[in-house]
Amino acid sequence: MNLKWGVLGAGSVAQRRAMPAIQKAEGAELHALLSRDANRAKQLAADYGAAAAYTTVDALLADDALDAIYVSTPVYLHCEQVIAAAERGLHVLCDKPMALTPQECTRMIAACEANGVQLQVCFLFRFHSCFQQIHAWVNEGRLGQIVHGRVPFLKQYRLTADEWRAQPEKGGGGCFMDLGAHSVDLLRYLIGEVAAVSAFCNSAMHHYAVEDTGGILMRFANGAQAFTDLSFSVAHCDIVLELYGTEGTVWVDNDDGWKIRTYLDGEPGRIASQYEDLYQHQFEHFAACVHRGVSPIVSGLDGLRTNEILAAAYRSAETGEVVQCAPAH
Repeated sequence: MNLKWGVLGAGSVAQRRAMPAIQKAEGAELHALLSRDANRAKQLAADYGAAAAYTTVDALLADDALDAIYVSTPVYLHCEQVIAAAERGLHVLCDKPMALTPQECTRMIAACEANGVQLQVCFLFRFHSCFQQIHAWVNEGRLGQIVHGRVPFLKQYRLTADEWRAQPEKGGGGCFMDLGAHSVDLLRYLIGEVAAVSAFCNSAMHHYAVEDTGGILMRFANGAQAFTDLSFSVAHCDIVLELYGTEGTVWVDNDDGWKIRTYLDGEPGRIASQYEDLYQHQFEHFAACVHRGVSPIVSGLDGLRTNEILAAAYRSAETGEVVQCAPAH
């Protein structure tokens, strides 16, 4: 039985990635979408094969045929929209970052738990086979004790003053929130729980109201350290991940297609990785969680922890101090 999805926020990401993925995914069906403009909503529904199109959140959530909602709106809207969906008994897949603050994340988790619905967050890296393989190697001890990790997430992305990502009150911040949500979660997925953070950031390149460049250094509870470099102002970066252990090393790069380079058991190796539709993987996994009771690869708690780490990074960048961020739960 397919999960019937409603897309709340049928913008560019939903059009390019999420809605085509729902069309392809086993166990998923695009039933409805929302766009504020009625003509555009109808056209998008026709283009993507949705049965219904709506112009208000209330109308979309009132559709009794829906099973789940994909929330793809600006970050400042996530909290109230996720809670509203949960109160209608709808499962929720929320875009990253999960919310503006850890406090909002906590409210979202509580609402979904109270209403018995799934809450997952779009941390897509977790669904790539290469990172799942590395995760397995780490758990098997193939790399020994993890010493250091690095995820450079550096790209060229120009903001305009009127878009929500350029406004701190709507996006929560710049490259830390937008790119760092992915890289912080990936490092936590591979290495373990973060205990403390030191960070710096600025907008020296473009003088946005939000940071365009920065770095977050994390100390993990198991003694490892990791760094993520973040920027909206870099022309090109091929490196995706570096992970160094006492017994082995793994590198992932995106030079003409993703590749995993390894040094395991004293021998170098190389594995080519094909293109994977990570949205499709996550929608299929979500259906398995709902229908077969599969444990989620990523949960609302993971979204909360990432928000807590990012909040600590902002405090560190502002104060110049190391900020403790061990989980309170």
